[in-house]
Amino acid sequence: MEIKFNIDENFEKEKVEFWIRRMTDKVKRAARDLQVEQNFIWGYQENEAYRVEYRQIYSIQVENEKTYICTKDSNYQFKGRLYQVKTNLPSDFIEASRSAIINYHFIDHLEIIRNGNIDAVMKNGLRVQIARRKIKNLKERLGL
Repeated sequence: MEIKFNIDENFEKEKVEFWIRRMTDKVKRAARDLQVEQNFIWGYQENEAYRVEYRQIYSIQVENEKTYICTKDSNYQFKGRLYQVKTNLPSDFIEASRSAIINYHFIDHLEIIRNGNIDAVMKNGLRVQIARRKIKNLKERLGL
């Protein structure tokens, strides 16, 4: 693939064009990443709101009908549904199951459990079970 940048400080509005043979998941992710303007999400601890940058997020999970954002040292509650978060996330995030999304940069290792399931063990020690139907996508993203 050839990549070319034309840099001109006089452009009023930046623009990206793709010249491709076919649409692939990789191209779709790149296009989505280019369209994301916000690089953070609001998380809550008690009655205070905190700006949590996407690059700090290890996982986003639903537990007891509440959505939680997990970082290296903290957990925040997101006041919304998982699908609302998912639409704005950059391509660093992989859907692990219907109730969990993980940032693949923070995966420490994958562990195969006795029943054949796979857990992603994150660098902060958090374990996230990967749904069977999501294993193929995870392996593709990790190059396995």
